[in-house]
Amino acid sequence: MRRGMKREVRRITALLLSLILILSLTGCSQGGTETAGETQAAQTEAQTDAATEEATQGAADGQHFTAGTYTAEAEGIRSTVKVEVTFSDTEITDIQIVEHGETRNIADAALGQIPQEILDTQSLAVDVVSSATFTSRAVINAVTDACEQAGGNMDLLKEAVAETPQDEEVTADVVVVGMGLAGVTASMSALDEGATVVAVEKAGAAGGSSKYSGGFITGVGTAQQQAVGYDLDVDGYMEYFESCTNQSVKTDETDHEAVRAMIERSASDIQFLEDHGVGIAGPDGFGGDFLVWHYPATRTSAFDGEAGGADHIVAGMDWLESQDGFSIYYNSPAVEILTDEAGNITGVLCEREDGSTLTVNAKAVVLSCGGWAASQEMMARFCPDFPSEWVIPYTTAAMTDTGDGITMAEALGADVYEDGWWMDLAIGVDVGGYSTYFPDTLNGLINYANYFVVDGEGTRILNVNALYGPRSIAFADAMERTGEIFSIFTAEGFENGIQFIEDNDRVDNVNVYKADTLEELAEITGMDAENLVAQVERYNEMCANGVDEDLGQTTLIPIGDGPYYAVSIKTITMGTIGGLKTNDDNQVLSTEGTPIEGLYAAGELINGKYFNQVYVSGDAQLLCTDSGIIAGAGAAAYALGE
Repeated sequence: MRRGMKREVRRITALLLSLILILSLTGCSQGGTETAGETQAAQTEAQTDAATEEATQGAADGQHFTAGTYTAEAEGIRSTVKVEVTFSDTEITDIQIVEHGETRNIADAALGQIPQEILDTQSLAVDVVSSATFTSRAVINAVTDACEQAGGNMDLLKEAVAETPQDEEVTADVVVVGMGLAGVTASMSALDEGATVVAVEKAGAAGGSSKYSGGFITGVGTAQQQAVGYDLDVDGYMEYFESCTNQSVKTDETDHEAVRAMIERSASDIQFLEDHGVGIAGPDGFGGDFLVWHYPATRTSAFDGEAGGADHIVAGMDWLESQDGFSIYYNSPAVEILTDEAGNITGVLCEREDGSTLTVNAKAVVLSCGGWAASQEMMARFCPDFPSEWVIPYTTAAMTDTGDGITMAEALGADVYEDGWWMDLAIGVDVGGYSTYFPDTLNGLINYANYFVVDGEGTRILNVNALYGPRSIAFADAMERTGEIFSIFTAEGFENGIQFIEDNDRVDNVNVYKADTLEELAEITGMDAENLVAQVERYNEMCANGVDEDLGQTTLIPIGDGPYYAVSIKTITMGTIGGLKTNDDNQVLSTEGTPIEGLYAAGELINGKYFNQVYVSGDAQLLCTDSGIIAGAGAAAYALGE
């Protein structure tokens, strides 16, 4: 029973008791010798007793507010979240989010769920939505402020409401584990084949890492390209793909024929999305004439807003939730693939935070639960070159990406790519070691503005125009050798960035350094002064000539006169490369190379087949779409005995 309901019951009980006492006293005055004054006194005493009892019960219950509507705010991940909270004398009666600038489609789950949870439980001790942690905390913090303004009993409000965990058991033909873009398309495809589908999601909302992505999907021969007269065949794209992968330095384990087959299907994959309510626009060339990237139709341009992958997820979930035969369970981490005595798959087991379980009985399982960028243990196993202290603070992957699919599949004898890698970005470190989604972050300056990047000795280390893979290789090498990476710049071409740094007091000589001379900059950062000066002179000469003879960089912005700025850079993971090995039908393979019957996988969990060290923009979201379609159809056919 909710606290508010308990209070109401107590109030009504007290009033009834008061009425009974009044009636009994009235009866006594009519049949006895009490005077009217004595009767009135008795009535007053009874009413006082009842009021005292109600007040005592209220005090015991502990909650009282000064009724009214209060405004409060707190910082979210990208903005200030402002709320209006309305109170009666004893309850929080309404919570409205009146203003925010959080990322649409990503923050929506928290902005909707958290206020309702607080209202339902009359408690501030509610769980954050794991896919929108900082927005969740902003809502909770703002409502907390409003409760304090209203004079609430904060100790009581911060008590968790005890709930009895309830185990559940459901049945479907196919269970899909993880609801990023791969899980969404797998569910769609399985439904198309006539299967019933239960999806389980570890987080409090769908999306996985896909919803944090730009949402760009590679396509060749699409209707969108034909509409603008752009003609590119599969051979042309594969030539580009090969030129990218050739920049890798680790052993190439990719299946190039599988990549070609995926590109051949890309046009139909994009049409599949459109046919299932996920509108696609484009094509775009990121400023160039290689028009292969497609983006959400809800946008006016490729870069209209942030995290376009969230648009795909919202549209896809809208379609799925309108279909008979589909259901989804959130906050339900899958921990085990269930089998019978003969070894046949019978479903999955989920263990929830409250101690309850969800058992999904199904003949086929699709694992689409992402990579392992948020797991210290998995990163140490597959990506030992990545600095261990950066694993959790510095990732744009979903915090649910902890390698669960690998763990569950290996328990059934699945084979994996042991030589993994990561997809990187470079960021400027924020005070407190935060990651990439804060409103006052330095990262907007760093991601695509590293025009002069050096190691801890002051030696220039990379072509900033290189792909993610080569950059990650250079970063890992520089960190291993010197323990530092710096982006160095002056006002030339970067005035807005310097204004941002100065306006926000970001110069701390820990993460952001400033000096009037290069020699002084070298001294405070620990770089070699003579080497740094020589590197800058060499770089400026090449800028003047318009050709980078050393590293082939095309964005050449000179280092001007001081003051000079250096930002300490950390490399972060956008995701991981490797995972489970699969066949052409996306069945998971055993260590013996044979398919594990009834077990399919899709998305980032299987991308070692398609990427080496070099991730090619747009191919990750294509892989999620393409592999999800194949895995979902295969799982449905297996479950239905076709």
